[in-house]
Amino acid sequence: MTLPGDCQRELADILSEEELCLSRLKTSLEQEQTALEKRRGEALEEAVQHKRAALEETARLHRRRSTLLKQYGFPDDEAGVLQCIERCNPSLSRELRPLWKRLHTLIEQCRDRNLVNGRILELNRTALQQTLAILTNGMQPVELYSSQGFSSRQKDSTPIATA
Repeated sequence: MTLPGDCQRELADILSEEELCLSRLKTSLEQEQTALEKRRGEALEEAVQHKRAALEETARLHRRRSTLLKQYGFPDDEAGVLQCIERCNPSLSRELRPLWKRLHTLIEQCRDRNLVNGRILELNRTALQQTLAILTNGMQPVELYSSQGFSSRQKDSTPIATA
């Protein structure tokens, strides 16, 4: 049994929007990597803002897709999306299958790029800690950021001006 036309159109719209959104996310992650590598603060802030907006839009689209799947009795997982695609008219189904595969590829690319950026951040943090240890004569451990990227307070630290 074929799904109603409005469901098919909405699914196609959501998946197309997800592809655009994930492409923007990938671009922002690439810009973030460049800014991290070149240590450009303003460019990094801008890339992070774009990344955050793309992530929020991705989450919104996922909720929309989830609602659509549930509304028509499909599970909210990959199998449900594939079942829904198969119940579209044949020409649309042929369009949506490769689109769904492209979405998976984009997700994997974004995940990989994010992991690279995390490693760059960790290397930069380590280098900064080593530099601060040298400047402060290694007198105290300096923890500026946790491994999760949150800032932490320094206890019993000597101001760099007096070091």
